[in-house]
Amino acid sequence: MSSDKLPAEVGRSVELFLTAVDGLAPGLVTGFYLVGSVALGDFRPRGAGGGRLHTASDIDFVVVTDHRLERESPEMVALAEAHARTVAALPRPNFDGVVLTWADLAAGPSGCPEVPCAQESRFTPAGRSGINPVTFCELAWHGIAVRGPQPTDLDLWADQKALREFTVDNLRAYWRPWWQQHRQRRPMPLIVGVSPWFPVWAVLGVSRLHHLLATGSMTSKSGAGRYAQRMFDPCWQRIIAESLHLRTNGAEGHRSYRNPLARRRDTLAFLDATIDAALALPAKP
Repeated sequence: MSSDKLPAEVGRSVELFLTAVDGLAPGLVTGFYLVGSVALGDFRPRGAGGGRLHTASDIDFVVVTDHRLERESPEMVALAEAHARTVAALPRPNFDGVVLTWADLAAGPSGCPEVPCAQESRFTPAGRSGINPVTFCELAWHGIAVRGPQPTDLDLWADQKALREFTVDNLRAYWRPWWQQHRQRRPMPLIVGVSPWFPVWAVLGVSRLHHLLATGSMTSKSGAGRYAQRMFDPCWQRIIAESLHLRTNGAEGHRSYRNPLARRRDTLAFLDATIDAALALPAKP
């Protein structure tokens, strides 16, 4: 997708942010790139659920500056103000991203310090949200340039081995404990578990990681659902189709669960089996 064909919701937020930051600190932002669902062609501005448990897409970005910003500097204040204006005027979708230098993009995430970033539309002048191989590889392989050179014309860090190691660690350190926590029959895990967000996040999220380890390439949540439909056992097809339907607002897959507790049960069973299957995949040569 080119920057002139962005979804309307994305274009409005990006234009508002860049106009604001250019007015407050001219010349500060020398690069602006979109990653995440926008870059992967799977941006869904409307979804099922509400509040934090919604299935709609976020707008994920990478801002680039020529130099590191000091925490209390006027430039940092300008950046925070531009972000605040954007989310105040356009609170949905979430406007999330990270602020890096050109040198950071070439060096990679491992040596990157805490930097300005935003998660769930909350801006912080120093954090690590987005400082990982996924963001860097998405930018290098799929990023959309709104301002600055095309990613293919830049010296960008993109280490396939590091991405695989990060994915394996994510399965072990995040997804396995997440499964353990959400299988408990306590009030909060049950509330989360019966929401539409739960199968979309879990079934499609872990399918994305399986896809990456199996193929070496990145895909979107919807792409992961299609992959799972092709590759996974027939016993999982019902929950995959349900998750894909919820993700795409009915454009793909189909709904068949009348009981959200049954959907939760099958989501947890799928998660358990697919984490093990993904971790058993051999490393690609």
